Amino acid sequence: MGGVGTYATIMPKLLADAGHDVTVLAKYFDGAARRETMNGFEVHRLTTDFPWTGEADRSDDELFAAEMHSLRSYVGIFSREVHKKIVELHAPKPFDVVVSQDVEAPTWLSQDRRMVLGELPELPFVVFVHSPHKSIQLNNDDSFYERHEYHRFLYEKEVISIADGLIVASRGMQDEILREIGPDPSRMALVQMPCGEIPPEADFLKRVGSGENADELRIVFSGRLELRKGVDTLLAASSEIMRGDRRVTLHLIGRDTPHPTLSGTVGERLLARYGAPEIRDRMFLRGWMPREKLWAEYAAATVGVVPSPWEPFSFACQEMMACGTPVAASSTGGMADMIRTGKNGFLFEPDNVADLREKLEGVLGAAVGERREIGHRAASSIREYCDNGRVLGETVAFLERTIAKSRKNAAKYGRVAIPGNLPFGDAPAMRRYVPKSGAKVEKPAVVVPCYNLGQYLGECLGSLERQTFGPVKTFVIDDGSTDEKTIEILKAADRRANVEVKHFRNGGLPAARNRGARAVLEFGADAVMFLDCDDYVAPDYVEKAVGVLNRHPEACAVTAWTHTVGMMNTFWAPPHAQFPFLLAECMSTPPALIRSRALERVGGVHEDMRYAYEDWELWISLVKTCGPMLTIPEPLIYYRMREGSMARAYNFKTREHGRRAMTALHEELYQRYAREIVLLQDGFLYASDGRYFTEHEPMKKQFEQLLIDVAWNQKEWKYFKGLWEDEKAAHAATRAELEKRRGQG
Repeated sequence: MGGVGTYATIMPKLLADAGHDVTVLAKYFDGAARRETMNGFEVHRLTTDFPWTGEADRSDDELFAAEMHSLRSYVGIFSREVHKKIVELHAPKPFDVVVSQDVEAPTWLSQDRRMVLGELPELPFVVFVHSPHKSIQLNNDDSFYERHEYHRFLYEKEVISIADGLIVASRGMQDEILREIGPDPSRMALVQMPCGEIPPEADFLKRVGSGENADELRIVFSGRLELRKGVDTLLAASSEIMRGDRRVTLHLIGRDTPHPTLSGTVGERLLARYGAPEIRDRMFLRGWMPREKLWAEYAAATVGVVPSPWEPFSFACQEMMACGTPVAASSTGGMADMIRTGKNGFLFEPDNVADLREKLEGVLGAAVGERREIGHRAASSIREYCDNGRVLGETVAFLERTIAKSRKNAAKYGRVAIPGNLPFGDAPAMRRYVPKSGAKVEKPAVVVPCYNLGQYLGECLGSLERQTFGPVKTFVIDDGSTDEKTIEILKAADRRANVEVKHFRNGGLPAARNRGARAVLEFGADAVMFLDCDDYVAPDYVEKAVGVLNRHPEACAVTAWTHTVGMMNTFWAPPHAQFPFLLAECMSTPPALIRSRALERVGGVHEDMRYAYEDWELWISLVKTCGPMLTIPEPLIYYRMREGSMARAYNFKTREHGRRAMTALHEELYQRYAREIVLLQDGFLYASDGRYFTEHEPMKKQFEQLLIDVAWNQKEWKYFKGLWEDEKAAHAATRAELEKRRGQG
């Protein structure tokens, strides 16, 4: 069990024992109860996946799960289930606060809907920041810019950025979050992780040193075998010591993990590198152990080692010290807060093999009594530093302050503000916006370009007539249609209420949108939406979009998740538009609702984008110039995939032209984020290739067999065609001979 799991096991029990009403939402696993009461609190276990059923009419859960697996991150699926359960449980018996962790962002959707749609305004969210995904991946030499990993980072960053309160367990983690995300420091509390239930101190202090075998000096490591845990530094230092002293043994306790960049596992590769024949039989991979079995391992250790170059807070270090084990740890993260070198343990410079070897030799060479004294001071100091009662009291006090402040802000402002790191990811979250185009939206209008697609226009206009917002003025821009049926449909559309059809010579989609935008501005609309005539929107889309813009005057536009229809039946659920991600991938379909002032400010749709990406370039211009563009986390836009559409006609040349134009128009942005863009786009390509050869392996085999079958059938067809042609020729020759004979006769 990792640090998050340990914390999530200990803290709910402490709260429940103190008389607080606690509910835990966890992931379901095979064989577990969906709901049960344990340790004084209720546990609900929720589904984490929705596999394909094969039905043509797929459920929202199924479509959303497919979107998360194919383009985003699996963590979104659990977050959606968590949101459903929070809403279900909060209604009959309201919670005072929701406490979650940053890891996998389980409250992402609840917090996002609270910010965007104003849901659950009275319910504060506190995030316990333990190990952000970006830090884990980079310190493990693992992938970060692969699209699934990057999306998880975006979700985790958002829950931290908009949380009402943050709890961190070490000064190192506090400094990292302030440096990386920049939240308001007043929202953050430094509270150590509790010890939980550990055996009484006296039981261990009797055994410290007494369990040592005079013929063995045991070095113990506990934790996953990962690069970020510093196990390479540990093996390098201990292998040198073991060559000079046959009494020294090394015990690695914890799950081995795949090496992130090379083949095999981390443990296997390190043992192959450092496990010379003369010492290999004294190096042990012990595997995972439950927490209660670790006590004896720590008590029997001569020295415990926590060599992590990056470690926000180490439960292993805490538990080793609580068991009276002398510990040598790197001077990073939580270990630097726990240990005072020479008094209750030893700190060494991260990744410094020589420094670690020196500290280990000092402990191993010390007298048993000296080691006992260090272990005694370690146990006493850590049990005081991470005392359950003190940690519980500080946690509850911070939650109470956060609840009171959140309720006050909800009454005063009625919203959760957009964090300042949207749309610029390198801006601090605590930055405050000065709205550049934030007048209240009361009069939105819609532009519907149409060129020879009259068969879809009725469904499009019908969706606008059914809007719950009320009548929405719609300008249909006929871009020089030549199809007679479309022309007749346009005439009929012009007679519909709140619809005005304007006819122009064909100028292309960007020009048609700009013509419509001018009509909207002349009409006096304060917001405009571009809706292609073969698409349509949900009845409540305009109402919700207007509500978002009025809730957030700093936002320049709002879009929504998209439900693809026609040739495909999928969800498209991008996060909020933000750099650098927006420079690598388009993050909205065309029907975003844009403030008129913002559209005027960027000069409308850029008509140089005549082949592709005109909407993508518009989003970049808007968020660069005018402020955040938010995404409603619901599939309210219906985007039609059909044969002959512009998107399906894109090829390499049109795509390159679009990108050339975008990079020329926004050269400064592309230079600013050049490194991230290259890494993101490379990660996207790798992910697509990887899915083809893994998730689509059965389909690939079927396709290969189909090619074989087609080739065989083609060969057979040619053979029989040849026979038929030979027979036909012979028949023709025979007939000609008969005709000749008749003529002679």
